[in-house]
Amino acid sequence: MRSRRIRQQAQSAGSTAQPQTTAVAGLTLIECLVAIVVIGISVAAVAPALVLTVATRVQSQKAEQALSLAQTEIDQVRLVVERGDAGYVGSTPLSTAIADIRTVGAPTTFVGSTTTITQARLVDLDGDGSNDFAIQTFRNPGYTPPGSGDPIAFDMGVRVYDIRSQENIASLETTQAAIGLTSGSGQRRNKPLAVLYTSIVRGEADEALCGYVRFIDPTASTSLSCS
Repeated sequence: MRSRRIRQQAQSAGSTAQPQTTAVAGLTLIECLVAIVVIGISVAAVAPALVLTVATRVQSQKAEQALSLAQTEIDQVRLVVERGDAGYVGSTPLSTAIADIRTVGAPTTFVGSTTTITQARLVDLDGDGSNDFAIQTFRNPGYTPPGSGDPIAFDMGVRVYDIRSQENIASLETTQAAIGLTSGSGQRRNKPLAVLYTSIVRGEADEALCGYVRFIDPTASTSLSCS
């Protein structure tokens, strides 16, 4: 009787037990497609702004580097002129037929070493073996005192082109590129990133002031005791 009662209690307990179930949640195919579409729309909306930001930053950085190169070129010539080294202007290509250096045309070739005003010198700024810029330097005859081989006053110009402008070497321009918002190369494909024009005068030379006056205007009258 006792064993029978135990079996009945066991059967009664088993009949009241309920099986445990686990609910498993997941994404349907439609939900996945909706998520992909939303992500795609978000990327498409943000991508143009990112491209614009990066391209503009690259252009601004290159413009700063180009301006630094142009100023360095002028400072080097100015230093050599002030020191009065023999043949101090020989490394700057001469434009003998042009008085106004602003009318000098754009370079037609990029080379390793310049000898004429139609050439621009290649520059590897970061030393990685690839050229980054090309510098065009030029000057006019200026004023040379009698008996002297070098001028004591002359105008000098420097234009710095991005290396990518070499692709348009036959149609380069001389006006400085506008630096602003861009999504690509901007105007640096055919215009210089930096343009500087300046007058260089050897201040310590004899009759330097008189020579500069004659350089500016050969017909000008002056109260100076100029020979």
